[in-house]
Amino acid sequence: MRKARVLLTGFEPFDGASYNISKEVVTEISKLDIINFEIESKILTVDEKGSKYVSELIIEKEYDCVLQLGFSKKARTINLETQAINKIHMTIEDNSKRQILNKKIDMFAKSKLVSTVDVEGFLEKESPEISLSSDAGTFVCNESYFHTLNTIFSQELCDRFGRKLPCLFIHLPSNEYVPISKQIEIIINIIKKINDKKIIDVVAAIIRNENGEILVAKRDSNQPHPSKWEFPGGKVEPNELESDALKREIIEELKLDIEIVSTCGEITHLYDEYFVKLKAINSKISTNSSPIELMVHEEILWMPIEDLKSLDWLEANLKLVNIIQNQS
Repeated sequence: MRKARVLLTGFEPFDGASYNISKEVVTEISKLDIINFEIESKILTVDEKGSKYVSELIIEKEYDCVLQLGFSKKARTINLETQAINKIHMTIEDNSKRQILNKKIDMFAKSKLVSTVDVEGFLEKESPEISLSSDAGTFVCNESYFHTLNTIFSQELCDRFGRKLPCLFIHLPSNEYVPISKQIEIIINIIKKINDKKIIDVVAAIIRNENGEILVAKRDSNQPHPSKWEFPGGKVEPNELESDALKREIIEELKLDIEIVSTCGEITHLYDEYFVKLKAINSKISTNSSPIELMVHEEILWMPIEDLKSLDWLEANLKLVNIIQNQS
């Protein structure tokens, strides 16, 4: 799977200032070589064109994360903006001399749009410099954020994992309250937390008996995702063929020798901790195989295809159930 593509933006100075810390943070991060990420940086103009730039760009190019930075005179911490509101009310002119009072950004859109990033996960005791904010203002920062989120929702844009494209606006304080070096460190950590998912290749055996029933297994209570049902199988080791991995896993889990028949289907699924690429392979028990022994599972069943959905499945395996039932 390709590296995560991150769009990182800041704004030029405005309101007569000669400095905007968001521009400096973006500029410094763009100089770094961050492993596993391709960061594309843009400095936006503080006007209508700048407010629409990101929303137009994300339609043209594929990104896995959009992180927009801006400066707030009121901020004393790094403020993660949880939402954008459909309102523009400019108490000062933007850099094009535009000044709009009490109008909607988009007459046909919702009154507010929520970030596609789970911002609660960034609040940690060891990071007192970070706060949540539900007020991104009514100036160009909020305008840009609203346009971007509106495009993500209306165009159904997703990242490489199939998630709604993660988009977050962050208001930065002045260097006086949080040193710029610390701000850079925090922004990089946020980028990593949003995008840095371990990718695991997994194979599963779809084993049928003479009655057409399929072998399913219940995870042990001591395993991750305890007591969930799954198709037996496991991780593919580096440089291991999928067929070899499946045979190895079934011996380790059930003491069964199996023969590969055909590919059943492939799915992907994003868990909180990792991203799974799961390939299901139709298989049968070899005639000279030993009897089944439960080595890691709590229970097994032979299930008719039409009854598969009656079980409490591990999420990724439930997607395979749908494929199997559609095929039958």
